Amino acid sequence: MASHSAHDFLPATSSLTPSAPCSMPPLSPPDFQLLFEQSPGPYLVAIPDADFTLVAVSDAYLRATLTTREGILGRPFFEVFPDNPADPNATGVRNLRASLERAMATRAPDTMAVQKYDIRRPEAEGGGFEERYWSPINTPVLSPESEVLFLLHRVEDVTDFVRLSRRREEESERTAALQNRNLEIEAELLHRGQELQAANQQLREAVRERDDSLALTAQARAHAERQREWLHSLFMQAPTAIAIFRGPRCLIELANPSMCCLWGRRPEQVLGRPLFEALPETAGQGFEALLDGVLATGVPYVGTELPARLARLEGGGIEEAYFNFVYEPMRDAQGQVDAVIAVASDVTELVWARRRRDALAAEKVRVAEERLRLATEAMELGIWDMDPTTGALEWDERLRALFGLSVGAPVDYPTFLSRVHPEDRLQVEHRVGESLAPGSPGTFAMEFRTRPLENQEERWVSAQGRVHRDASGRPIRFLGTALDITERKCAARELARNAAILEAIIQSIPDALYVGDATGIRLANTPALEMLGFESLAELNQHVATLGDRLQNRSAEDGHRLTMEEEPFMRAIHGQPTTQEVIVRHLLTGKDMVVRCAAAPVRMGEDIVGAVAVNTDVSDRKRAETELRQAAEFRERFIGIVSHDLRNPLNAILLSVNAMMRSDREVQHHVKAVRRIANSAERMGRMIGDLLDFTRGRLGGGIPINPRPANLLAICRQVVEELEVGNPQRQLRLSMAGNFQGEWDPDRLAQLLGNLGKNALDYSPEGLPVDFVLRDGGETVCVEVRNGGAPIPPDLLPLIFEPFRRATDGGHPTSGLGLGLFIVQQIARSHEGLVEVRSTEAEGTTFTVLLPRYAAKGVRGFV
Repeated sequence: MASHSAHDFLPATSSLTPSAPCSMPPLSPPDFQLLFEQSPGPYLVAIPDADFTLVAVSDAYLRATLTTREGILGRPFFEVFPDNPADPNATGVRNLRASLERAMATRAPDTMAVQKYDIRRPEAEGGGFEERYWSPINTPVLSPESEVLFLLHRVEDVTDFVRLSRRREEESERTAALQNRNLEIEAELLHRGQELQAANQQLREAVRERDDSLALTAQARAHAERQREWLHSLFMQAPTAIAIFRGPRCLIELANPSMCCLWGRRPEQVLGRPLFEALPETAGQGFEALLDGVLATGVPYVGTELPARLARLEGGGIEEAYFNFVYEPMRDAQGQVDAVIAVASDVTELVWARRRRDALAAEKVRVAEERLRLATEAMELGIWDMDPTTGALEWDERLRALFGLSVGAPVDYPTFLSRVHPEDRLQVEHRVGESLAPGSPGTFAMEFRTRPLENQEERWVSAQGRVHRDASGRPIRFLGTALDITERKCAARELARNAAILEAIIQSIPDALYVGDATGIRLANTPALEMLGFESLAELNQHVATLGDRLQNRSAEDGHRLTMEEEPFMRAIHGQPTTQEVIVRHLLTGKDMVVRCAAAPVRMGEDIVGAVAVNTDVSDRKRAETELRQAAEFRERFIGIVSHDLRNPLNAILLSVNAMMRSDREVQHHVKAVRRIANSAERMGRMIGDLLDFTRGRLGGGIPINPRPANLLAICRQVVEELEVGNPQRQLRLSMAGNFQGEWDPDRLAQLLGNLGKNALDYSPEGLPVDFVLRDGGETVCVEVRNGGAPIPPDLLPLIFEPFRRATDGGHPTSGLGLGLFIVQQIARSHEGLVEVRSTEAEGTTFTVLLPRYAAKGVRGFV
């Protein structure tokens, strides 16, 4: 395509020849270049070359793109207008280039969608790129022959329109959010209306219950009046001393004969008179304060074996007596305490009898009783009542004593917090705030410590309470109780310590220990979990019902699967101590192990509450017994092999020699017989050598080696060449990469590689190659011998290196005794290396030998 310049794009001026004379001066031709550059539309002209070189531009386009004419003309389009490097999602260059190419190909205008195409900002204005959006149209300018001469690129800057659309979308989202909030507020108002309706219903129920209660109260009063006379008669005839004291002066309203006898007075001497006037000797003995306390607080008072001095002897003498009595408050119709019922019994004789009996231990008993009384009082509940609006608190005597406050000391919420242990104070305050918060259940339950008083230890308190609210949900009362749980906390700490000690003892036992019942295992130490393949006791108990099936427990004696009833642990749960050897499968590795399980029932009295089992891994001992048995079996097989397999090649030698001696054929036939003799003798020599190496490896502690400097590559080449001579019809390939110098026994490595190579040739089709691959692993070297063909059966893979084993059950016509791979493994072990095998249908069979580059001299392999 021909190249064009800006002058080629603009039409040439032509001379105008007037057709007739005219008085006006001739018109000059228009300057089309000036018209194009000053046109109001943003235009850019490029030639259709590979770079879309820019040749003309309008002033409007320069203003829109912040460029200058001398800065862009003559330069490639996308060098002047590249993508914004800071925008990884920029597509401007790719999309614009595609549009220009379409316009060239179709020779028709190509209109693009709105395109984000950032432009460079001049360095004077800070540099970088400025976000812009455009609506481009690319139009080809054709020659008369329809050849594309130029590409006219026209754009409209729609950045403001795009940004305005974005703002409209954001406004729409905010409007939708406000609408959703209005719906939430309406739902909340509906919910609160329903709560108010429910509260009104509760209030109506309370009013109805109050009316019912008043009716029942009227009935009760009538009934009480009928019972009054009956009770008066009962009191007067009761064998127990009963009296009623009315009002603050304790007027004796009633005193039955038993009470008058107890006082040593006649009824007419005491009835209707104040108590301490009728019985002046009792004044100052503390009874005034007790009665005043019951009248003031309404709390009954119980006196046990309290002393009293009464003038009931002849002549008005004072007698010291002891009484058990109760001061019980009596309330009027308004619920106010206006009288006290006194019920008393004379225990003077009992007190003196006990004192005479316990005279020697009186002080000890007093101390013990005092401690018991203090402990009993400390365990009793204290009661508190809080006004949430003012923070005022009311505590009973027990609660005051628990927090170290006197009976008359004022109590409020700050005082309570000051008595809480500093470390618990913030949490207590937070919990109280949660209970009082609107919408909360209003319950409070927490255990915390009190601030230790001087010369006293800290105490633990268990507090529980409930917030009571009015109809509007505002808290109006906060009632609760407190209990001293210090001893329980100490006991829990001691119990936890003992449990930790027991756990440490159990975990220190090296054998696996299990404790449980028929529903699951309750306790197991770390060796117990590791023995079965569990990470935690919880994981073990998730599937305890199927644990026996998952472990596949079998009898070590005959191998049969154990039923649930035969499991030692279950037999112990049924009361039968059991010691049994069991084969157990590890859940993670799938490895079988022989475990000696000793299980016994756990009894509490006559009841069996569970079982304990101690499992000991005896796999090594059983393996040693098996190896000893196999060694005995081997000796018998060895004798049979020597007597049978070595006899065949010897017979072949003898027959061939006899034939040579009796034959009159030409020499060539004798040569064949001699070759057979040599081959048979070599085969017999290999068998004898294999048997000798096997005997050394199995019974002598390993195959001896003599390490010395050697090159594994040279050894491998020698082995491959020897195998090629014996198998000219087969293809053997050798590949390597790296350095293969080291210290090994070259003769033994040649034997190892030869056995692997012969094995690969024997068990692969003749049309497939056998590969020897050497790799340099730094401190180690790797040899792989690979062949195609049928894979080794999966059940034979774990046994492939055992003596007298072959890759297939049928063997191979040229194979020996089945000791080749066993000897390969023993030679590798003697060099402190190892040999592995993998075999699949797709990849064939590969034996891999890993050897350290420098083996210790004099090392012997061990089976």
